Formats: sequence, C-alpha cells, structure tokens
Amino acid sequence: MASLDGPAIDWSKLARYAPRAIVLYILAIFILRLFLSRFMEIDEAQFVGEVAFAWNYGNSHPPMYNWLVRLALELTAWNWVFAVALVRLSLLGLYHWLTFDAARRLGGDRAGILALVASALLPQIVWMSIQTTAHTILVLTASIGLVHSFALLREGKGVKAYVLFGIWAAIGALAKYNFVIFLGSFLIAAALTPSVRRQIFRPQFLVSVIIFVAAFTPVVVAALNAPLAATAGRMYKLSAAIGYLESFDLPHVGIDGLASLLISAFLWAGPALIFFRVGRVRDHPRPAPDGDSDVRMLLLRTILIGLGAFAVLVFVADYHSVAERYMAPILAPTAIVLALCLPQVLGARNLLVIAGCLYVLAPLAVAAIALFGTARFNFPFDAVAQAIRAQNPTPANIVSNRQDDAGNVAALLRWPPERGEASDVVLVWQGSDAPGDGALTRLPADAEPVGPVTRVTARVRNFSGALRTFSFQRYSSRLQTPDQNSGG
Repeated sequence: MASLDGPAIDWSKLARYAPRAIVLYILAIFILRLFLSRFMEIDEAQFVGEVAFAWNYGNSHPPMYNWLVRLALELTAWNWVFAVALVRLSLLGLYHWLTFDAARRLGGDRAGILALVASALLPQIVWMSIQTTAHTILVLTASIGLVHSFALLREGKGVKAYVLFGIWAAIGALAKYNFVIFLGSFLIAAALTPSVRRQIFRPQFLVSVIIFVAAFTPVVVAALNAPLAATAGRMYKLSAAIGYLESFDLPHVGIDGLASLLISAFLWAGPALIFFRVGRVRDHPRPAPDGDSDVRMLLLRTILIGLGAFAVLVFVADYHSVAERYMAPILAPTAIVLALCLPQVLGARNLLVIAGCLYVLAPLAVAAIALFGTARFNFPFDAVAQAIRAQNPTPANIVSNRQDDAGNVAALLRWPPERGEASDVVLVWQGSDAPGDGALTRLPADAEPVGPVTRVTARVRNFSGALRTFSFQRYSSRLQTPDQNSGG
C-alpha cells in the first residue's frame, strides 16, 4: 500500500475531529439498528422480566446493566428496541471516547488516534459490539474508564481522579464479576511499578476504596444469599468441552481450557497486534514509543497479570471453554497499549485507511445479514404474538427455550414477564414438531394443557423471503414459573 504514502499526518487536526467522528459513527449505527428490525436479538431480550430494580437477578450477572436498561425504558416509554439499542450503543460510544482521550492524555494526539485505529482491528469492538453483547461492552467501558481516571491522576486532577477511579471500579464490579480480575491486576501492576505506586497509593486512594466498597457490598450480600445458579450459573459455560480441543483434555486439569484461552486471546487482540507490527516494517528508524515508559509497563503488566490469573483459574478448576467475551476486561487496554508501544510513520497512513474501511464495512455487513439473511431478530415474532392473542386474549406468562423468542413475544403482547403476573403459561417453540425437553423444562411442574397446539408460519421480516414456523400451547398452573434466564 505504498501508494498511500503522502505528506506527514496532522495528528492534532485528526484529534480535534475525533470526538465528533465518534458521535456521528454511533448515531449512524443507532439509526441503522432501528431501521433493520423492531425486534430484539438474544442479548437484548434477556432483560425482559429482569428490569425491576434489585441487587441480584437470575442471569448470573451483577445488576448494573439491568438498571441501565430499566432507566432507558422509562425514558423511552418502554420501547424495548429503542431502549436496549440506546444503552448498548451509548456505552460503545463512551468506550471509544474514553479510549481516545485516555491514550491522548497518556501519549499525545497520535496515541489517541492510533487507539481508535486499534479498536477498529479488535473484532469484539468493531463487529460484535455493534450487533450484540450487553454486559461485555459495559465491563469494557468500565475498564477503560479506570485507565482514563489514572490518566487524569497523572495530570494532577487529585481528588476528582480518585473519585472517578472509585466510580469506574464500582461500575465494573457491578457489570461483570470477572472485572475483579482486571481491577486486581491493575492494582498489582501499579504496586510493582515504583513511580505509579507512589502516585496512586496515597491517602486520597481511600476515597476510591470507600466508593467501591459502598457500591459493591450490597451486591455481594445479595449474591451470597441467592441460589448458587443465580450468581455462578455462567460457570457451566466454562465447563462445556470444545470438540476440537478434547484431545488435549487431561483429568482434573484444564489443559484444553488453557488452549481455548490462548485461542480466544489471539482472536480478541491478535489481528490488531499483527497489523500494528506490520505497519512498522518500513519505518527506519522506527519512532520511539509514546508516553511514559512506566505507564506502558503498567498497562502491559496489567494485561499479563490478568491473563496469568485467568489461566491459573482455568487450569486449576479444569475448565474447558473460554469464549472471547470472557477476555473483555483483561484485554480492554489493548488499543491503548498498541497505540503507545507501536507508533509508526509510513504505516500509520495505511492503518488509518484500513481502520476507516472496517468502521464502514462492519455495519454494512450487519445490515446485509439482517436484510437478506435469516438474522434471528427478524423472525416473525409479531405473527406469533397476534396468533396467541387471537386464540385467547387473557394475559399469560410467555416462556420458551429461547430467551429471544419468549422476550420478543412477551414484549409485543405486553404480557408477563414483560409486565404484570398471570397464572396461565403459553409455551412457544420453533418448528412444527412437539416441544423438546429444553422447552418443556421451562414449564411449572404442575402445568396442564388448556389449549391446542397451534402453529404459525410466516415470512422473516426482511427481503430473504424465508419462512419460519413457530408453535405454541397454553397451560394452566398454580406454581411459580421456573427461572427463564439461562445466563444471558
């Protein structure tokens, strides 16, 4: 891509326009999301019935994201699609701004822009976060918020920086429990870096500790008093074996889990690292890293300590499967680290072009799948809801083996669990066959059918022309419906 070489890049000019570019990017994705579908995808639908203000929910996550969804629902007159998209994409925009501003404060304008470039090369950011994820983008934002508060501390913001440090630490812990690995890694890395240790661990640090403890203690108490599945239910996903790694599995130790962790870490950050390494090949001499060496060491140590701690957990607990999203808080500083450690001259122009293309192509790919594929959030949930209401308009509790099926139908009907209570239950499942065991386990133990099995076949709500068949049946029950949230 030598043809892209040209005059020196005006990093200061780009930095001035970066915040506006972030706002326009998020606004464009938000409008696109509302245009593509009026239904929720699975990560969005998990919040139906889980937005009453509480310290603990059934989705084995802390409550912060649920609270944000509830606030958005109140602001949007309970427009579910608008509300869940507003929360997720606002957090994505905040992630981008915090990443840019933290890198800029720590390493200058070039570092700020290159951090945005690096984010375009992180699949969990440029691809997954614009179409799905919930708690993951919140914990990513909290992790970067912690780094940003440290950047403010380096600039001498004093008590303000310590307050923000405590707030972001609390938000992260209230977003996902694995944030504690990142927080602990950051504090250990700070303690191992003398200049940083002297800067952070001052008497004012007690302000951060008080904020964190005050916010997180009620959640810990609620989690300890809740059923184990409500707080540790997601661990079963770590225990699920991966077929192509089973040959590495040994009794009682997570060797295959370590392989899964390494693969996920590479898929999370590997592409960005490769592009930044290649971008420096033609620079002779190569530009020195930006920012203070102790800051770069702090962030590198944070990532390495976090990966090491997670690896020990996986190995000792004999876990088998580590998904990329589980790496989110640990690898959150990746974009900033790359921007500070691998600045470039000739390669920078190429990276800017590649990042710009990816920021455009990812939303276009999401739109193409939604418009012409069989994206789940375009299934004919409205036809199912209309058929249920036509058969019996008395509100019933909507359940299904798929959270997005139940959530969308319940939200369209405004029936439980979206709001209110009911004694009857309507079981919804996909296909024209009898419901499988996964669907039947969603029913109360005393459920008795009081209506016929009804099938609804309708076209997917896009240009694909594909047909989807759903079935449903009404049951009566006096017992409480089992927890429908399988982990989110």
